[in-house]
Amino acid sequence: MKTFMLTGATGFVGSALAARLMVSGNAVVALSRNDPDGSRTRHAVLDAAAGCGIDIAGRMAPRFRVLNAGDSPLADVLDRDLVRNVDAFWHCAAEMTYSSSKLVHAFRTNVCDTVALYRKFADQQTSCRRFYYVSTAYTAGMRGGDAAELLHIGNPCINTYQLTKWCAEQSLFALHAERKLPVTIFRPTIVVGHSQSGWTRRNGFGMYMFVDAINAARRLGIAKVRFDLPDGVRPDLVTVDRLVEDMAGLTFRATQGTGFEIFQCSGGRELTTRQVVSTIGETAGVSVEYGAPLTAVEQRIDRAIDANRPFASTDWAFGRSRLDEALGRREISPPVTKALLERLVAWYRQSPDADIRATHGANPEVAA
Repeated sequence: MKTFMLTGATGFVGSALAARLMVSGNAVVALSRNDPDGSRTRHAVLDAAAGCGIDIAGRMAPRFRVLNAGDSPLADVLDRDLVRNVDAFWHCAAEMTYSSSKLVHAFRTNVCDTVALYRKFADQQTSCRRFYYVSTAYTAGMRGGDAAELLHIGNPCINTYQLTKWCAEQSLFALHAERKLPVTIFRPTIVVGHSQSGWTRRNGFGMYMFVDAINAARRLGIAKVRFDLPDGVRPDLVTVDRLVEDMAGLTFRATQGTGFEIFQCSGGRELTTRQVVSTIGETAGVSVEYGAPLTAVEQRIDRAIDANRPFASTDWAFGRSRLDEALGRREISPPVTKALLERLVAWYRQSPDADIRATHGANPEVAA
């Protein structure tokens, strides 16, 4: 049995990864904030396991441990004894704000915490074979086009989340040159729910901001709503189960190597943004049209999605050839289709307390 440590176990991707690692017979140590008895973290992982069709209820007690960092930097709770027998570390936690007013806080979380955690493992005598950092494919910047599995230099970023993730990648590249602990930058595209169950976190991130917006319109008795979105742009959607299988595949590689590597976890581009939004409307029983907003509700929704409009208006082609090569994968998994999207939206809309944040000026963000 190997021991893996991770952050972000209360989040969407981190909780699913923790469950996946445990079901393979491994121990997981979750580094969490403000969870003194560990119950919030354990509940999140159990919820993810159920959503992914994984049974870990009988295996969790001996194989899962929560380290509570409280309000302190995550690295402060780690000492030599805690990190000595960790086989690999996955840093999934992140501050996902877009707001420029929160840049300092996001920099501390996404860059400074990442640097401190890497140094803690690199400077201790541990069995850790690799430091995995979950970034975002959108460190590629806003130029669109082909985005390779390389460090991106000088491409424009437009929000705090994108910028601080880019800074963290650059910092890890520099640190690896000094301290030599192998590093993997793992870049998901837009993460959506489980391909079989539909399970996700109901947080309004990524495409789900459109589900929240359309739900809000429906609750207000509106049968038709307009979105100001361009035609022809195809977003890259990856299901959480495909994402986590790729993460597990990297973690379980017999040979981890000694270098700095970058992988993009893309899911493919089957549908245009308009097709995605129209399908969401069909599932909710709301007719969707396109053009400038006309009504007060449409204008409010338009303001709510404005932060993500540049992403909905830019076409990227995210290559993943290096990831597939590392995993020894020859078959390409199918992208999210209209039928799958309908199932994902139907699951999300089942919640009796589904959000209506789109009518209240929330700041939707790309999930990574």
